Amino acid sequence: MIRSFDWRDVGLVKTLADRGVCLDSETGLTQGNHPLQQALLAYLMPMAGPPTLIWRGDGPDAEGAARGRERAAASATAPPATAPGAPASVIFGQLRHRLGEEFARILYVAPVSAEDSAGWLPLLERLIIEAGERRAQNLLADVNEKSSAYEALREAGFAIYARQSLWKLAPGAALALAAEPAPMRAATRGDVIAVSTLYSNIVPRLVQQVEPGPSRIERGYVLEHGGELVAYLDVRRGPQGIWVEPFLHPEAYDLSEAVLHACLQLLAPSRKEKPLYICIRRYQDWLQDVVARVGFEALGSQAVMVKRLVARVTEPLLKPLPVVDGQRPTPITSAHFQVREDERPAEQWSRRSTNYRWRKHAKTNHR
Repeated sequence: MIRSFDWRDVGLVKTLADRGVCLDSETGLTQGNHPLQQALLAYLMPMAGPPTLIWRGDGPDAEGAARGRERAAASATAPPATAPGAPASVIFGQLRHRLGEEFARILYVAPVSAEDSAGWLPLLERLIIEAGERRAQNLLADVNEKSSAYEALREAGFAIYARQSLWKLAPGAALALAAEPAPMRAATRGDVIAVSTLYSNIVPRLVQQVEPGPSRIERGYVLEHGGELVAYLDVRRGPQGIWVEPFLHPEAYDLSEAVLHACLQLLAPSRKEKPLYICIRRYQDWLQDVVARVGFEALGSQAVMVKRLVARVTEPLLKPLPVVDGQRPTPITSAHFQVREDERPAEQWSRRSTNYRWRKHAKTNHR
């Protein structure tokens, strides 16, 4: 059985929260993991917080969970299935979707263990339905490929469309920066077209179909070189940390360390109290050597997975013409107006200016 969170589930969510996994890296690292607070916010203010769904293995979905336990028991490395009479397993999941965005993200799922993995599939299917009802076109999740959550997502129909590496810099850490900082400046609304062009030239088409370009340009920094914009740093700040996603043109490789130095200078006031995280996608893999040489700590790699909720229509659907008495009417292809000569007596021509009107008749050409 799957239902929405209510006040009776406060103790349940509080107990299971420490055994879960966050599938939205940016939110988890910058905002922190607070499943109970998020669940209460959505309960008290619907549409203001992430919806929380709870699955129990004693309802209509128990049959699917039982099949999952049988598959787990058949595996040589999996623990034995739940014994008869044992208490039903409980799993909760949360979804994050900002109004107007084309994609939603799985925020948090708990618990994560081999014996509880059977309930992931029905819970993920319900989260997919919830995201579709909120008009999201794609559902995303960041996950470690070696975890049990990755297998559950694959079984639910998620596919990998990108891979990323996360790097961390502790607050106030000293770095080995040899290059002078690049002359970066805060982005403005006038840089929207240039940033969009840079994004289109760097990011693969498959990723662009899932994730559109940066929406809030003003929160980042740009670098112009030779009259063109060659670098953009998308910065997102939170109470627990700072998230930076760089977009550098390959021709600006020699400026990469200077760009990183400028980024640290621009974020220096906040970096003294919060850790700095840099997310590097594999299509910019050459940046990993730069951050490693400077002194960032590697947190690990993740697979960015997507579940498409809509199908793209490539051709318009034409509505056929109705059939009347077994015959399809012929469409009108052309029409023109023709002036008809008047056959009135000549004496009436003198009164044309007062009460005489020319008559025009439409003539239609059918094929």
